[in-house]
Amino acid sequence: MSSPQGKPSHVPTQVFLVAVVLAVAVLLGRLLTGRLGVPDAAAYVVIGVAAGFIPGLPQLRLSPDLVLLLFLPPLIYYAAFFSDPRETLDHLVPVIGQSVGLVLATAMAVAGTLLAIFPDIGWAAAIAFGAAIAPPDPVAATTVLQRLGAPRRLVTVLEGEGLVNDGVALTLFAVAVQSVGASLSPVDVGLLVVLQVGGGIGIGLVVGVVIAWLRKQIRDTPSQVVLSLATPYLAFVPAHLVHASGVLATVTAAAWLGTRGRGVVAPTSRLQTETFWRALNVLLVALLFVLLGLQVPGIVAVVNDYPLGTLVLAAAAVVIVAVVVRLGWVLLVLPLVARLLRDDVTADMSWRERAVLGWCGPRGAVSLAVALSIPLTTASGAPFPRRDLLLFLTVVVVLATLVGQVVPLPAVLRLLRLCPGERERTEGLRARRAAVDAALRELDGIAARDERDPTGAEALRQVLELRRDRLRSQLDVESGTATDVQPDERSLRLQLLEAERRTLRRLYDQGEISGRTMVEVSQELDLDEARLRGAE
Repeated sequence: MSSPQGKPSHVPTQVFLVAVVLAVAVLLGRLLTGRLGVPDAAAYVVIGVAAGFIPGLPQLRLSPDLVLLLFLPPLIYYAAFFSDPRETLDHLVPVIGQSVGLVLATAMAVAGTLLAIFPDIGWAAAIAFGAAIAPPDPVAATTVLQRLGAPRRLVTVLEGEGLVNDGVALTLFAVAVQSVGASLSPVDVGLLVVLQVGGGIGIGLVVGVVIAWLRKQIRDTPSQVVLSLATPYLAFVPAHLVHASGVLATVTAAAWLGTRGRGVVAPTSRLQTETFWRALNVLLVALLFVLLGLQVPGIVAVVNDYPLGTLVLAAAAVVIVAVVVRLGWVLLVLPLVARLLRDDVTADMSWRERAVLGWCGPRGAVSLAVALSIPLTTASGAPFPRRDLLLFLTVVVVLATLVGQVVPLPAVLRLLRLCPGERERTEGLRARRAAVDAALRELDGIAARDERDPTGAEALRQVLELRRDRLRSQLDVESGTATDVQPDERSLRLQLLEAERRTLRRLYDQGEISGRTMVEVSQELDLDEARLRGAE
């Protein structure tokens, strides 16, 4: 392939080389995180930084719009769709306190720190940077907490906080960025906030309702997957174009579909769609962090003009302020708010739980995506103040909090001796036992209505009773037994699966089990049905 001037074009070769480096970096990152137990994001960034020094590899500079519109919508949608709104409401005081109050406090504290070191940057740009690094990314921390068996309400508060704080931070970020180089009155700022919040929620509701209706009309699985992939962009992009909050639009649509849309999709389609989303989320996070690492050499080269002492001072100050503000808020402000509002859930949280909650504040993919979306120029056309420095500081904060807070988290949990109670440990077991009991009752009802036992009824009864006996004997482990069902038993087994699903829904509605447990057991039932449907 040649260029118009007759010289060979190196673009295809460079694209191929970048694609190979990205693929190898992602696979190597997955391998290292599984072997070493380090946070995925930290491994991806380090590998990306190392890859950035490969001779001949073209220097990458991600477009802000590409990061904002390509990566952010699906990452936010995934987190919101698999959340549990009911548990978030049960822990509303700590969730709102941290996702709103703590985000604003962190953004202002970081902005003030940055201004003290670089006074010429201006309040608006400093607040935009503070908003970018204010919201923690709970994924890395909650993964460790779930693996080690921490109390569930810690995970619930972190996930609820992560669901809301992105919208708060992005709203503050958008207002701050629009204020750089522009003269906005307090009334203008207030109108921007109303448009961001109200417009984002309104567009998200409309998209959620329309997509839920469309999913009822579509039967084939590939179309369901494509529609689910388009949903975050259908919510985010229109909101972004009218200067509303694309994050709040995406979160609203995902929350609506997560609570009201799961039942309108066939189990087989639902199982495959959710599996697709889990794989896509892993891939997007990996690509984003590797791409960020690849840009680090270029970012460091640009900030070489700054004195080393100034860079070290700014990086250390920003990281310390971000960590200390969160610890101080959770340990001191949160209990005070709980007493004032008479919130028993937060008041019952021990100081050990609050200490872990305060420690779990690593910054991650959203902070990187937001920082990379800082525009190159301001509203007046001037270069954005110290944009490369802000990107450099964001990289430092993300790496420092991911490695410095998540890696020692297992030791922190052991030191504080935090573990879930018996009810939490046996929740999944109790849900499965209730589902099996419901299936046996349904089988008894079917046998009582018919003059003769349905084909395969006795074999199914023995299988279910064996499963129930096994579940009774296990207090903290899950059953991993798969049951082969003969073709003539298929119809009967499908009826029993519906009885099990009704029981799961009843347990969830009555507050006996969490949304996580309901989804986990429901996916097992969906897998059983997928096997049955596939044998037809």
